[in-house]
Amino acid sequence: MPSIIERYESTFATDRELSVQAQEIFPDGVTHDNRHADPFSVYISHADGSKKYTISGHELIDFWCGHGALLLSHNPPEVVKAVSARIGQGTHLGGSHQLEMEWGQWVKDLIPSAERVRFVNSGTEATLMAIRLARTFTGRNNVIKFAGHFHGWHDSVIPAARPPLDVPVPGIPGAVLDNTIVLPPNDIDAVRSHLESDPDVAILLIEPTGGGWGAVPCKPEFLADLRQVTSDHGVILLFDEVITGFRVSPGGAQAHYGITPDMTTMAKILAGGLPGGAVAGRADILDLISIKKTDVEKKMPHPGTFNANPLSASAGIATLKIASTGEPQAHANETAATLRHGIAKIIDDRNLGWGVYGEFSSFRIVFDHGIPGVRALEFDPFTFDHNRLKSPIRPDLARNLRCGMLLNGVDLPGTPITMAAHSGDDIQATLGAFETTLDWMKSDGLI
Repeated sequence: MPSIIERYESTFATDRELSVQAQEIFPDGVTHDNRHADPFSVYISHADGSKKYTISGHELIDFWCGHGALLLSHNPPEVVKAVSARIGQGTHLGGSHQLEMEWGQWVKDLIPSAERVRFVNSGTEATLMAIRLARTFTGRNNVIKFAGHFHGWHDSVIPAARPPLDVPVPGIPGAVLDNTIVLPPNDIDAVRSHLESDPDVAILLIEPTGGGWGAVPCKPEFLADLRQVTSDHGVILLFDEVITGFRVSPGGAQAHYGITPDMTTMAKILAGGLPGGAVAGRADILDLISIKKTDVEKKMPHPGTFNANPLSASAGIATLKIASTGEPQAHANETAATLRHGIAKIIDDRNLGWGVYGEFSSFRIVFDHGIPGVRALEFDPFTFDHNRLKSPIRPDLARNLRCGMLLNGVDLPGTPITMAAHSGDDIQATLGAFETTLDWMKSDGLI
């Protein structure tokens, strides 16, 4: 009987051919690090609802959800209608428009910290702007971030974002790295100690549910402690809600936990599946962008060709209207919880020694964690080495599970994400695919 990888290469032969061609165009043949796959990626032709379809016609239940940008579904009718109506009226107006005002007002109404809003084009741009605003406002230079937390790929925040966390990122000048302090997650004593000895910290950034959308989870009480200690030291507290914004709750993680940061960065769901990002926060900080600043040295420049593009604004408005009800989040959270429990039961029934954890609309599987007598849902990521949470302990298992799930009609990434379109049938099909894939992995001698 052919192995999982052999079947994958045979079933997706057309994708393999495209992957070879793509390597003559792009590094590794992909346009995003996370789209690189071994032995090769599948190619998607279109998507609708909870499904996407490969170029050779294979239907896949989708748990990528547009890298987290989709809360509702692929092609939600309200968003399609809004963008279709807008596109014939001009894709770039080269000026202010009412859609940007409506979009910004939705952000102000939903996000507790949003006294002012400035649109950008991505989460990376958002944290880049937020750091410069914080430095301008405080007159300080240093940035604190936590190991395993991702805030974009620019120089100040990419260190220690992806495993191996202790390996330096090339291409960043040492002088820049000197201004970035990486601290262990959930360690308030480390934060206090550093702030007491370093008066030059301008900003502290955190993903409020944990690094990598909860892969390295965060304790709610840690957020409360951060709010207090940053206030005590005059440090700007930023919640990076690029993923959690409008997903954890209509008002993001900050509304869910009742903790208001000084600034918030957003993207993904904000623009309803189109490109877009934003920085929101205290008026006295964001008003440093204002042309009216009498102190020229305090005016922070911010152009941007596609800021608040009308197509992204149309999609964002349509999405936030629905997200404001809280119904999509409740459904997505319930779906993820059902999957976590179902997958955990399958793992425990087979005595695999794997863990399952997560909250809200995502989860992660930890292979062969090595803790005896621990059932899958009893796995505690807070007591596990955070350096190992973001990378597969057994890459061979991760590779075969991913390929096997694709063969069984499910696109299940390392951190699966759910959306409102996922149905009960999708859940049952996913659990069935998981069982079948484990049977194949056993036949291949992997488990």
